Order: sequence, then C-alpha cells, then structure tokens
Amino acid sequence: MPDARSLLEVIKPKQTTLLMVTCVVAYVIALKIHRFPFSLLHFSAMFAATILAVAGTTALNMWLDRDIDALMCRTQHRPVPSGRLSPAGCAVYGLTLFIAGLSAGYFFVNPSLSVVLILGLFFDIVVYTVMLKRKSPYSIVLGGLAGAMPCLAGWTAAAGKIELAGVLAAMIILLWIPAHIWYLSMYFEEDYRNARIPMLPLVVGMERASWAIVFSVAFMLVTVAVLFFVVKAGGEGCSLGVVYLIVSTLIVAYFLYRAVRFALSPSREKARRMYKLASITLGMVYLSMLIGALLG
Repeated sequence: MPDARSLLEVIKPKQTTLLMVTCVVAYVIALKIHRFPFSLLHFSAMFAATILAVAGTTALNMWLDRDIDALMCRTQHRPVPSGRLSPAGCAVYGLTLFIAGLSAGYFFVNPSLSVVLILGLFFDIVVYTVMLKRKSPYSIVLGGLAGAMPCLAGWTAAAGKIELAGVLAAMIILLWIPAHIWYLSMYFEEDYRNARIPMLPLVVGMERASWAIVFSVAFMLVTVAVLFFVVKAGGEGCSLGVVYLIVSTLIVAYFLYRAVRFALSPSREKARRMYKLASITLGMVYLSMLIGALLG
C-alpha cells in the first residue's frame, strides 16, 4: 500500500501549483473581460477538474520516465525509481486522477474544457514523453504545449469556448518554457547526459542553445504586447489595463536583455541564475495580467 507522501510526490505538487496559478489567473481574467458573474460552484468545478487532470497527467509522466529518473541524481529518489511506489500503482493512480478530472470538466463545467484537458494529456504523454523526449533536442517545443494547457483551460472554462485571447495567454507560457527547461538542462548537464536525454544544449552546445532561448523570449515579448491589443479590440470595457502592458513588457524586455548577455558568455553557474530569473519573469507577467484586468 503506497503511503500518502509518495502519492503526493508523484504529482509534483510545486509544479502542479504553479500550473494551477496560471489556470486561476486566466479564469479570473476571462470572467472580467466577458463581464460574467463569479460563481464559486463553477470555479470549484473548474479548479477540481483541472488540478485532477494535471496531477493525473504528471503521475503518468512519472510512470513512463521511471527508467531515466533512476539514472539521474536529481530524480533517482522519486517514488517510482526508489521503489516506494510500484510502476503499476503509479499508472493506475495517474489514470484515475485524469479520468476523474476529465469527467468533472465535461459534466460540471463545459465540453470545451474537456477538449483542452485531453490536449494537455496528448501533448505531455504522447508527443513529449513517448515520441520526442528521448529522441529529439527540440522535444520541449511541442511538448511545451502541455505546460500551456492549464492556462488555456482556465480561460476556456470561464469564456465557455476556446478563443484567441486565451490561446495568446497560453502562448506566453509556451514561449517561456524553452528558457525554463534549457537553462535547467545546462546546469544539470551531466544528469541529462547520463540519462541520454538529447536536450538542445547537450546536442548543439550551450552557446547555440542560448541564442535559441533569446529567439523564444523575443517572441514572448511580442506575444505579451499582442495579447493586450487583442483583448482591447474585443469591445468597450475589455482591457488588461496599462499596468499589464507596461509591467509585462518591461519585465520580459529585461529578461530578453539578460538572455542576450548570457548567450554572449554562457556558463553553468549563470544558467542556474537565469533559470530562477525565468520563473520570476513568468510570475510577474501573470501577476501584472491579473492586476491590470482587475483595475482595468
């Protein structure tokens, strides 16, 4: 019988919490923009459906990655490779959580939310983990779509449909993920090398991978600005507010500047600092988005 700690660890609570923050922020913003009333019952159903689906997908990912987790110092103590949770138990647990979330989304929120949750599972498990992670240095480019799905889920749950503004909000995360993952893989280079995971920095070198990150962050900056104008074009009263536009563009522009400086002189220690800055950047963008929408 698996212990509660193992069942909690296998859904990566810190990662799941961060993904749910983007989901909740997107939900609140979409409600504000569409001028829909807040319903605690609807919000609770959305939150339960999404967190169950995200947690289930994460557990399934941990089940599939158990062999490479055992080879990496950073991950070898996780529940499955350490033997605290059986592979079969992890798979059943993950599938149960996902089905519960999918069902809650379909019956208590709207079918569009269920579509987004299925897309999240597809991109994370099928595209990223099974098809690309062990074979392509560009795995996170498509696999990163999974990380953007909770944001789109929150927006779609509130709006009742998948719409352009929600897709753009999710794209901000998609374009942020290369910095998040590739800076981390630069710092833990030996771990990824031992597990034979062809991360871009290991395949093409730290310098070329750094310029790929610069390219991605530059598009992130453009997307942050485009989102503001797309929402504003939605009609009278629709706005993320100038607070969002100013703060988000400034913080992403600063991150872009730091990314360029890093690319000119990359190093393992600097990569760790850039990884932390990437997390702060995304948090500031979404905080400014929330504040801007509430004030606007």
